[in-house]
Amino acid sequence: MGDKKKDYKLVADELHEICIENIGEEYRVFEKSDDGGSHIEICFEEKMPSDARKLISDPFMGWRVIFCIVPIGYLEAFSPIREM
Repeated sequence: MGDKKKDYKLVADELHEICIENIGEEYRVFEKSDDGGSHIEICFEEKMPSDARKLISDPFMGWRVIFCIVPIGYLEAFSPIREM
């Protein structure tokens, strides 16, 4: 891997900026783990945005990245954005 993992909050903030400014699709960013260790999961609805793989490298700031495609409406139903 080589790159030391940056703090999750810093990485998530950077991913939010990329997704909002450059991708513009419904998405969510999660910190997850599996048998390979901790990673970042980025979920999009229905299809993979064409620029996502170009803009978000794997690894990204030291984190393994997994892209997840979910049905339309899934993100709002199961991971609603909380208003502050």
